Amino acid sequence: MRSLENNFQAKLFLIFSFVLVLATLETLSFLSWKFLLPPSIKVSVQSLCVPSSAEPIMNPNAFWHHELNPRHDVYRGQTNSEGYKSFDFKMPKPANELRVICVGDSTVEGHGLLVDETFPYYLQQLLKRIVSRSTNYKSVSVLNAGIGSHNSAFALCHLALRLIHYQPDVVVLKVGYNDYIPYILPGMRYDYTHAFPAPYMRYISRNPYWSLARHSYLLKAMGILLFNDEVNVPYQDFSGYVSKEKLEAMDYSSNEDKFYIYAENIRSMIVLCKARGIRIYLLDLPTSPNPKHYAGNNLFKSQKYRTLIKRFESEAARVAEEEGVSVIPTADVLESADFRDHCHTLISGNMKIARKIADFVFHIYPETESNRAK
Repeated sequence: MRSLENNFQAKLFLIFSFVLVLATLETLSFLSWKFLLPPSIKVSVQSLCVPSSAEPIMNPNAFWHHELNPRHDVYRGQTNSEGYKSFDFKMPKPANELRVICVGDSTVEGHGLLVDETFPYYLQQLLKRIVSRSTNYKSVSVLNAGIGSHNSAFALCHLALRLIHYQPDVVVLKVGYNDYIPYILPGMRYDYTHAFPAPYMRYISRNPYWSLARHSYLLKAMGILLFNDEVNVPYQDFSGYVSKEKLEAMDYSSNEDKFYIYAENIRSMIVLCKARGIRIYLLDLPTSPNPKHYAGNNLFKSQKYRTLIKRFESEAARVAEEEGVSVIPTADVLESADFRDHCHTLISGNMKIARKIADFVFHIYPETESNRAK
């Protein structure tokens, strides 16, 4: 009897010791995760630790990020066959079709809005009415090629390598809100690779281990050692390189003399379009006049952010004047109620923006036979 009791106590001691060791390792793994691991590794592991039933959501999101991810919940059912928040369009472009491509960031894409709530959608509806009664064009298509997170360098690549081949007659460009990231980091490079050092294209493989590791820092730590190749797949967003404190400070003093880089990105897009016989128009970069959109825990609450955007806006205006293209003003028609946050517009604001653009496009293409196809 005593022997059985001793065996039971021994087993109980082993179980207790095992649990204590696991708890200790879990605690040490948590502390390592919190204080020792670089942000890039943590971001990569977190992207792997998805439920086994979940679809991958990490598609390209850097220089080669030229389409939205249809598997992401935000874009599910919202993208066309080319990966844009827009309707499908024909290629090659039909004869007698006026084609407009709107290029830019999430303010063009329509962050948080549906396809038919964006300004490119409203622009297409307006132009359809104008084209049907006032020009020799038989149809019109407006492609919303806005991509959230794009800056001027990404937009330049996007336009040169992809959008130009969609045969636009008109390009409407609105980009600059995301250029603040390269400008608050030292070591400025022309292609912004000092801020985005590697394309972070990733398609998450279905390794069941990571589904288990979601709930354990110890399993995450073991996974980093066991599946190092998966962890080190190039995936990175700027949060791995820019601290929250640096974002909130918005200190671009180290690049005060390098605003010409943004300007030259804009110029390159203008020159590219003009060389192809494509009319290009720039949009201004309005920010919300509502103080509530900058209050609280908001990365853009610093007045420096709005000052920085104004710098980009003035650089774009300078280049536009030198290259003989127009900047379409929209800030004068937008009110606080037209913004959802510091720069993204709501439906009411998008309708106003579309009207301003439609006036310009209509005057570009009067009812003359010579303007039908470029």
